[in-house]
Amino acid sequence: MDRELNLSCGILERRLALMRELANSLEQVQTAVVRSDLRGIEGHTARQRELCQTLRQLESEAQALPLRNRIADRSRNQKIWARPDDAVCPQVRQRWKTLAQELTQVETQVAQLNRVYAALLRRVQRTLQIFVRVLESSANTYVPPKCAAAIAPSRLREATHV
Repeated sequence: MDRELNLSCGILERRLALMRELANSLEQVQTAVVRSDLRGIEGHTARQRELCQTLRQLESEAQALPLRNRIADRSRNQKIWARPDDAVCPQVRQRWKTLAQELTQVETQVAQLNRVYAALLRRVQRTLQIFVRVLESSANTYVPPKCAAAIAPSRLREATHV
């Protein structure tokens, strides 16, 4: 039982490390958005995709463990990390408890950072839409001039006085 829980604790530790890295990336991408740093945004978005894919793989590993029933879905976004039985040694139980608490805190932080990031992106999108509308409405105002002579040549011939 301790061996199985140690494997589960290992998965929790890896998940915790990935979630911390995801939180860090979400914090940094917000700065990139505010600075209009397109390369930074693209880099962080790619990294976030990689982290999410790794988290999905880790979840698959957790489901394959004999203790997979220890991770129960409470809702779509929140997990309950069940406590180990009393038959487990106190050190493993304490390690599990500590990891579960830290993971819950980091998951809450990631959820908050996601909400802030989404709000920031919505605001940037609204600003861009305003600029697009301004450019569309001013298209007729700033049309390049037609290629016509500024002063039309006179039809009258100049008289020469000699």
